[in-house]
Amino acid sequence: MDIRSIKFNIGKKKFTAIVLLCSFLLSLLMMYRYSYIQLKIKESKVNPFQSEDYLENLVQTNYYLYFKNISSQTKRYKTPDTVFLSEETIDSIIKNINFDYYSSRLDSATVKESFNYLFNNLNKFISNSNGNLKYMCQDTKDGFKIENYDFEETKKADLKKIFRNYVVFEYDEEGHGNIVDSYGFSSSTLKNYYMDVNANEKIMSNYAFLRGEQSSSISNYKIEPIKNMKFIYAIPINVDANFYTSNDSISNYINKSEKITYSLVNTITKIIISLIAVITILIPTKKLKLFIGIERFSKFPIEITISIFVFLFNTLVKQDKPIKLVRETITGDFLKLVIDNGFNLSDARRIVNIINIGYWMLIFISVFIAISVMNIAYREGLKKYIKDNSILWKVGVSSYRYIYKKIKKASDLDFKRRWDRLYIYGILLLIFGLLDLGLLFELGEFIFLIIFIVYLIILLIYVKVVRESIVESNKDYDKLLFLIKDIADGNLDKDIQSENVGVYEDIKVQLDCIQKEYKKSVEEEIKSQKMKSELISNVSHDLKTPLTSILSYTDLLRSVETNEESKKYIETIYRKSERLKILIDDMFEISKAQTGNICLDMTDINIVQLAKQSIYEVEDKMNSRNITVKSNFPDKKIMLYLDGEKVYRVFENLLVNISKYGLENTRAYVNIKEYDDYVEIEFKNISKMEIDYDVEDIIERFRRGDKSRNTEGSGLGLSIAKSYIEAMNGEFKLELDDDVFKARVKFKK
Repeated sequence: MDIRSIKFNIGKKKFTAIVLLCSFLLSLLMMYRYSYIQLKIKESKVNPFQSEDYLENLVQTNYYLYFKNISSQTKRYKTPDTVFLSEETIDSIIKNINFDYYSSRLDSATVKESFNYLFNNLNKFISNSNGNLKYMCQDTKDGFKIENYDFEETKKADLKKIFRNYVVFEYDEEGHGNIVDSYGFSSSTLKNYYMDVNANEKIMSNYAFLRGEQSSSISNYKIEPIKNMKFIYAIPINVDANFYTSNDSISNYINKSEKITYSLVNTITKIIISLIAVITILIPTKKLKLFIGIERFSKFPIEITISIFVFLFNTLVKQDKPIKLVRETITGDFLKLVIDNGFNLSDARRIVNIINIGYWMLIFISVFIAISVMNIAYREGLKKYIKDNSILWKVGVSSYRYIYKKIKKASDLDFKRRWDRLYIYGILLLIFGLLDLGLLFELGEFIFLIIFIVYLIILLIYVKVVRESIVESNKDYDKLLFLIKDIADGNLDKDIQSENVGVYEDIKVQLDCIQKEYKKSVEEEIKSQKMKSELISNVSHDLKTPLTSILSYTDLLRSVETNEESKKYIETIYRKSERLKILIDDMFEISKAQTGNICLDMTDINIVQLAKQSIYEVEDKMNSRNITVKSNFPDKKIMLYLDGEKVYRVFENLLVNISKYGLENTRAYVNIKEYDDYVEIEFKNISKMEIDYDVEDIIERFRRGDKSRNTEGSGLGLSIAKSYIEAMNGEFKLELDDDVFKARVKFKK
């Protein structure tokens, strides 16, 4: 009966409840099968190493270790064919091979190469054991051995305490092998297995030539036997054979039967999922939409829907997670984990059961929803579903429209520009080339090949032209960048018009305009500064003559007997005239500094002695303000090539500023530090007024620390000092740290 023909007169809540109930019952069925799996595990509890397969691996390993032992003894590289294949055997193989199978005659080199390739696979069992297979291979004649465990140092009784099993093989002079000792096996069963295992026939059956085909017509194939050798293999008791993570050859043997049994979990899960999928496909779309949330979920973007199901698959199913849940539940490890978290036994059992039921319900409901969404999408039209719900589709359509607009905009390209032309030529060459080649293929392979070669040549020429254009454009860019750097460095006389910058010609024209305007602006500024300096210099010079006369007459008046009031006026005139003279001298000096007319009298001076002298000269002024000068000078002389008078004036200015603007009853510091390449002199004091100006401001001409201008001074001292220091290739730097004023002077040695 077709499920789709059945009429469902139920609502959304009832249908959803039925689906949840079915998934709940299926989950109970799944948990019911736990006992069946547990019973199968108990039935399969046998010695995993007591098998013909394990013994066969050991016998093949004997050949590998035998070859390794011989190679180690001779201390030179040997190939397996030199040990196990005689010339007679090789000739017999070549003579009796079925040539109907092979397209060419088999030779000796091919036989050896094929045998060596096969033989190298014999080491997989021991190399993949991760050290869990302990072995010893010993030559019974000379005692030479290779091993990864020293069996001779361990007593036989102790071996049974260390290892879960061991087996000893011996081969005599004639190459006859036998099991001489074993533990952890049924001896009779083990010997029967050994009699059935024929290493020569096994190698023959695995031997392959050329294309990897099984050789079934080789006769008289004979492997040279192992002689005079003793082999011991043992498996430790404490092998870390983790069911989930261990994947070495020994752990695989230990877990083999259990893994086979637990694979029933995946089989049962696949059967139930297949059943859910078939039933869901048969349910009509209208009925599927009764499941609460399924209709809204089916309208999610396809990419998000797929991501959700991929996430659920990776979280719930991938990496044998169902097997892990079932195994941890059966072994009781899951229950123990819950109990360890503070739950009693009865509550812990309920929690384990709830988690198991919830896990299987989540898987079955996820399958139902996934199949339902696919079913709805298929029946309502895949094309419509993709258009309405695919982000990639919408992005693709948007990209198409964007490209369309760009192509349409390309019709406005200016063909006078080289790059625009190359752009169009490239697109046309690619499009017409592909179209023509597709059509010309029908004319025949020869004509198609000729035209294809011609097309490739044209394409290569185009690529070469584009590459040369790119190289040329890069050179033009470098030229333009060089021109810009020249202007930035102040080279305003550079002839820009004579430079050819290719595609950047328009930028060059604008750059030329910038250069001309910039040059004009600089010239006007220089002219303005020069006029200002000349004005200051001329005014200063013109003022000096009358000022000198005023000072002279005032000095004469000071020596004439007058009343006290007249003397007071005369002293005021003399003091103010002296201040005016200092101001005029400073203005004259700053004008010379600006025009670069500072005259230097360079000699070797002792900078330490000069600093001491400068401090001594202003000592009275410091004492009047109760400012103590602390100096930290080197004990030795420091000779520098400087203008002593100019340096003294700089030091004097800085010290006088300290006496004027320093806070009373404080200390000022003068330090001299000598470095490898330079000498630094530091002046430091606390300002009596709040420092509310920037470093750049205080160095400006006519700026003073005393904004009220109640103290004497021109405001040119620091500016002149900076000019003097820089004229002597020194460095003058001011720092303000809250109310601490620092001045640093550096001179190169």
